[in-house]
Amino acid sequence: MRMEGGIGSGGGTKTTLTTTTAAIQTIDTIPIPTDKVLKVSIDVSAKKDDLTEKGGFKKEATFANNSGTVSRQGAVGNIFDEAPAGWVVSFVILNTDVLVKVITGAAINVDWKCLRITLEV
Repeated sequence: MRMEGGIGSGGGTKTTLTTTTAAIQTIDTIPIPTDKVLKVSIDVSAKKDDLTEKGGFKKEATFANNSGTVSRQGAVGNIFDEAPAGWVVSFVILNTDVLVKVITGAAINVDWKCLRITLEV
């Protein structure tokens, strides 16, 4: 995973990842600060190395860290989800972080790029 840019209130971070297996992988890790609420917006693009398959995703969710316990507030907004069957982007809470996970469902070479925008209060 490669990261560019910064994180913070209103900040944006770009990460990239190349997958070669059907395993679920993490493209981004988002720390949720203690006693804060973070709205997270992600845009994800993906393409198979020969361009025969490609996809795009846009998701939003709000997470809160209440004294070290992170929870999602409401449902994940799946604003845009156009990709081959089996390609999935999801949020997963792990301790005080939210992971952005990707999977293709097949052992193929896929390049992924994620742009994350956060708003903290």
